[in-house]
Order: sequence, then C-alpha cells, then structure tokens
Amino acid sequence: MDDRILLWRNTIQLFHSYNRPDFVGPFKAIGFSYVVERHFLTKQGEERKPDIVASGESGWIILELTTQTGSKEPKLDTYKAIDPRNLNQYVSNTHDSTPDILSSRLSFVDDGPSCQIIVKDILRVEKEGYLDNQDLKDALGRAKGADLSKLPEIPVAIVPEMKSKEIRRGLVDIVMQLFEPNSDGKTSLQLVEEGLERLYDRIGVTEKRSLMNKVNNVMDDLIKNHLPEYLELTKEGKYKATEKFKQHHKTMGHIASRLGDWAAPGPQKTWDDSFASR
Repeated sequence: MDDRILLWRNTIQLFHSYNRPDFVGPFKAIGFSYVVERHFLTKQGEERKPDIVASGESGWIILELTTQTGSKEPKLDTYKAIDPRNLNQYVSNTHDSTPDILSSRLSFVDDGPSCQIIVKDILRVEKEGYLDNQDLKDALGRAKGADLSKLPEIPVAIVPEMKSKEIRRGLVDIVMQLFEPNSDGKTSLQLVEEGLERLYDRIGVTEKRSLMNKVNNVMDDLIKNHLPEYLELTKEGKYKATEKFKQHHKTMGHIASRLGDWAAPGPQKTWDDSFASR
C-alpha cells in the first residue's frame, strides 16, 4: 500500500468509532465533522487549501497530512491567518477563534510549534501542549496507543492530491471489476466516486473534476498502451470490457499482469513471459 493512502486511511480512522475492536477515534469522541481540500481565504484575501478542516462544538482544527521528510512548519504557519468566517460554508459548528493546527505523519518530523499525530500503526501524539482545545487534548490523550492496524480497513484508494502514478495504483482493483461478469462498465465519475469512497462527499466540485481529468488521462493510457484488445471507452462515456474479452483464467491473469505494468511501470512483460510458469 502506498504511504500516502496509509496516511489518509489511518488519519480518517480518527473520525470513526467501532464496536469490534472497541475504538473511538479522538475526533469522533468530541463530535468533529470534517471536509477535505476546501478553499479558504485569509483576512487579507489570500487563498489557503488545507488537507482537512474539522469542527465541533469545542473548536476547530486544521490537519496537514504529509509523507514528505522536510518540515511543514512554514506551511502550517500560513494556516493561522485563515478567516474563521469561512467555516460556515462547509460545517455547522462555526467559531471566531483561530484553529488548532496539527500535522499527521507516518513517522516523526519536527514541524515546529504544532501538535503532531503519528498514525502508521500505533497512534502517537507529539507536542500536544501546543493545543488550545482542552477537549481535543484530552481525547487525543485517551486514544494514544491505539493500534490502528487492527481496525476495519477504510477502502479509500485515491485522494485529490495524488499524482498520476499513484492514481494508477489506486485504480487497479476498481478496474478489475470492469471484467467481472455482468459488469456494465463505469464512467470516470464512478471511478472517482468509488476510489474516494467516504471522502467523495467531503471534497469540492473543482477537486472532483480535477480527479476526473487525471483518471481520464491514466485510463486513456491503459486502453492505448496496455489493454487495447480488452478495454474500451464507449460512446456513453463508460470504461468497459470489449466484446473480444471472454472470461478465462489465463485472460484474467494476462489482464492482471498488464495492470501491474501500468500501475508500476517497469520492464514490459510479454504474453509468453506472463504465462511461462503457469
């Protein structure tokens, strides 16, 4: 699994709760609802687009999710100027105060004077002393040590900030569904909706359209350069198995092999290479 997807999945877990195993995410515990990659303005009219903004009765937060090894302190600092009046566009709990700003990572990197959550497996919380919201601080304290790897998997496969290579990897399982019996195909919007899963309703129209364009580009490449005999874009705008495609274990193995080449570009396999050992 890509680090970026693991980071997003495990961060989103903190907004959920489960009976088995017994887990209440710290953001869920204090009633936070969230939006993803929405546009905000500072009081000077400058645009900011944080990864996640969440709000509840006790306050609001900005979450920056990153796999980069460099410090995010300069970027986190820019979020302090966001005008809280923008909140009423996206969430029901609005505030006049400045947000608590956190970074979410898979391993610790010093992001300056901000709280940091580490979500790789065991939930860690660093620098919680920088939080002003006591309810948030307490909820994070109670959740410390939770094993996020034991929770039911969140099937988010793509996120708005992904590059083309990451999107290809995220779409592999969804594309394989196009070759299932009785599949009616999927539009680029349906691919995006399925890939985003629960994030779909939390991002804006502009970000959805941008993702659709990226999906169209990578799917066009898949059809032209990897599966021209088995996959097509219909006049109705659906990606669908061609009439030539017939269900067979060798054909499915060939398609899976080609999808692997598409998702992780490297030396191209031939038909014979794919089945020499079968």
